[in-house]
This record gives sequence, structure tokens and C-alpha cells, in this order.
Amino acid sequence: MVEASDPDQRAHVPALCLVAASLELPGATSHVGALPGLEFLPLDFAAAAAVEQAVSAGVDWRHAHAVYAAVAGPVEGQVLTAAPEAYDGTEVWAVDIGKP
Repeated sequence: MVEASDPDQRAHVPALCLVAASLELPGATSHVGALPGLEFLPLDFAAAAAVEQAVSAGVDWRHAHAVYAAVAGPVEGQVLTAAPEAYDGTEVWAVDIGKP
């Protein structure tokens, strides 16, 4: 369980990943936005430049912001995903949460 008041226990959601999820599951943005314990990572200039490089190197655009966040973002660590294979070769630890 993620404790909403503890910044060390918050899940981070890359904005571009949220857009990708909403394209596959309409309404996902509204649903995820209402959940407690989440912090949304903006697609600022540094992230956009890193996403561009990752996509140019072959990472799917839907996952590139998560790769950046896990490798160089404010909180380094793992990626929770229903598509762990998308992170093969990225040096990111992908935790399979299963398909919805």
C-alpha cells in the first residue's frame, strides 16, 4: 500500500506514459488522477530530450518517459508495468504487474 503522505512511498507516474495508457484505455487519466499516493512527472525539456534519444535508439515512445524517470529522474528505481518486455535492453528493472 502506498502511503499518500509519505513522499518516500509515493508512486511516480510519467506524464507521457499516462497519455499512452489513456489511448489504450479511455478514461485512464481521470481514474489514475483520482488515486492517492501518486506523483505525476512532467515531460519537461530534459525529459523530452531524453525521450527523443530513447525513441531514436529504438525504445517505444509509450515507454521512453518511464525509462528516463527510472534511470535519471527524481526517483531512480523500478518501473511497474503490464508490458515488462518493452523494457528489455534498457537497463531498467521492470516489475510485471499483469494485464488489466
